[in-house]
Amino acid sequence: MKGARQATVVGVGYSSVHREIGVDTRPLVVDACLGALHDAGLTTSQIDAVFEYPGAGSQIAVNVQRLLGIPDLRAFGDLGGSGPSGLAAAMAAVAAVESGVCDVALVFRSVNREWGQQSGRTEVPPAGNAAQFTLPYGDFGGIIPSIGMKKYRRLAELGGSEEDYGHITLNARQWSAMYERGVLTQPLTMDDYLSSRFIAEPLRLLDCDYPVTGACAAIITTAERARDLAGAAVTVDSVAFGTGSRPDWTFSDDFVFGGTIGCAQHLWATSSVTPAEVDVAELYDGFTHITISWVEALGLCGIGEFGDWVDGGKRIGPGGALPLNTNGGQLASGRLHGLSFLTEAVQQLRGDCGPRQVPGARVAVVANAHGPQCGAMVLTRT
Repeated sequence: MKGARQATVVGVGYSSVHREIGVDTRPLVVDACLGALHDAGLTTSQIDAVFEYPGAGSQIAVNVQRLLGIPDLRAFGDLGGSGPSGLAAAMAAVAAVESGVCDVALVFRSVNREWGQQSGRTEVPPAGNAAQFTLPYGDFGGIIPSIGMKKYRRLAELGGSEEDYGHITLNARQWSAMYERGVLTQPLTMDDYLSSRFIAEPLRLLDCDYPVTGACAAIITTAERARDLAGAAVTVDSVAFGTGSRPDWTFSDDFVFGGTIGCAQHLWATSSVTPAEVDVAELYDGFTHITISWVEALGLCGIGEFGDWVDGGKRIGPGGALPLNTNGGQLASGRLHGLSFLTEAVQQLRGDCGPRQVPGARVAVVANAHGPQCGAMVLTRT
């Protein structure tokens, strides 16, 4: 036990979500951050740290300090380039709070639709050095064709079928239909999934998350400080990173799982609970392949067993034994780059999710990204 400096999440906030091009993210970030502060019962003057994961459309930490009128920061960071995408900010905040560097940390992720589509560009600038070897696969090292090849590799090595991936997509629509911020809420059939066009065969359009412009935020503080706040606190039980050997998106030793297996091993080694005790899972779904990788890496089922375990989608849907991505995830509620999995897990453990609430949820696992930049958390509520 970490005692009084145990990290807890005490507030979450969201902005509106937009699909049009050219939306200014600054007011959206302010809305999300003020929403998280209000949820926690705190004011801007009580924040002493800001962390975020940058990208086009994002606002850096000190910009948000100015926008919110925070008088001074004891810690701040813009954690882009690598790391577990949007969850990286929260993981840095946990470390800062538990080490005593700061007491109350604001974490946020803002993203615009334009950035959400960057890995699909077909024209890229000339490059030298290492980029000359990765750009032939596509922009940013070829994430989309790389994921397509990983899907091929999984089917070849571990078996299963395309329907396994389709269950992730169909599940997202079920949950988003019950979510007030859901973006894609129309139900899908397996035929809809299997007839969606290829992006990088066998990767389909409906395997990919949905680019939007929006922001979300969370407040992380100590257990001692949380006791003085009116809102319900959720404990950060365990945090872990993972890269795998030869960490790279395109040239890796493990094309199916990337760093997810090592990350999961680190996570459970320091957790007070086990995979069997998880009530709800919020697992990165930038692509359906990533979600399946996390399910198996985390030990929620055996390696290569997802197709049987998912039970035609019943296990992960509303009323299922292990509800997955209960706000529709990025596939159906928009690509906020991962931090929204943490905020949804917090809301589930607090019992704040209305019609999509998982009854009696007390343990949640959150996992982000893939390849060489994996991160995960276990959250608990007593």
